[in-house]
Amino acid sequence: MPGAFEVILEIIVLLSAGIVLKMVHILNEKTGKKILSISLNLLLPIIVFRSFATVSISQEDSLLPLTGLTINLFLLAVAYLASKSLNMVSASRGAFLLGCSTLNIGIVGLPFIELFFGAKGVAIASLLDIGNSLYVFSIAFLVASRFNPSKKAKPFKSNVKGFLTQPYLISIIMGLIANPLGIELPETVEVFVEVISLINIVVMLIAVGTFVRLPKKSLMYEIVLSAIVKIPIGGLIGLAFANLLSLTPQAAKVVMIVASLPPAFMTLIHANTENLDIELATILLGSMLAMGIPIITLCGLLFSSG
Repeated sequence: MPGAFEVILEIIVLLSAGIVLKMVHILNEKTGKKILSISLNLLLPIIVFRSFATVSISQEDSLLPLTGLTINLFLLAVAYLASKSLNMVSASRGAFLLGCSTLNIGIVGLPFIELFFGAKGVAIASLLDIGNSLYVFSIAFLVASRFNPSKKAKPFKSNVKGFLTQPYLISIIMGLIANPLGIELPETVEVFVEVISLINIVVMLIAVGTFVRLPKKSLMYEIVLSAIVKIPIGGLIGLAFANLLSLTPQAAKVVMIVASLPPAFMTLIHANTENLDIELATILLGSMLAMGIPIITLCGLLFSSG
């Protein structure tokens, strides 16, 4: 697993590649949306199936996936209440809620947690990520669909049908069915999925780069409010659940860090698919990465030395 510096460098390089390719007119936002669509409908389902089919959960850790999902739901509730103070159109409010309630555990969180807390910390974060993934790939879609400005008149039954036919949700269901059967994937399949995962990260970050813009002064309040929801409030929610579950001090620190992570990159895919405010979604994601990574590093250094 790459270290923290390598992760930061990779994110910066790939996002910058997207920005440069847009500046020289090789890519544009329309192309970026198409790339995100490929990620959503082709690459992610393969990765998600492998994750849910092969993950191992002991009885001792069985509540951690539910804890991860519940943290998402608490963040969503806090963000929903906070968004009432903002004068937002539906598309912007949906983007705000996604940015505040999803957690970037897999790409951003795990390398830092591995660096500071070792294999045990990674195991705890990975179990929390099961619940987070369920949220990101299911409930977050329903949230995005609810705030899609072009779907206001569409019946709820139609939205649910669209949700249930999403490729990544089908892959989750298939993975959960396969999990108890103890299916072991051949080594060639594992290598193939690893390659797909790497390709997905690369194309997703380059596509995100095509949407990057400097934040407008008019959006500073939204950025500050999302940072408050995401970092201090997220950390307190994580601490509350750690105490509720009577976790060890190390596990509690991991849960706190996970609960305050930047938004998942899937927020941009949902925002794109459901016609939300992609500019706001991108700015919130970029801002949270810029603020969140130094805070994660500082917390990791303090917690691991304590």
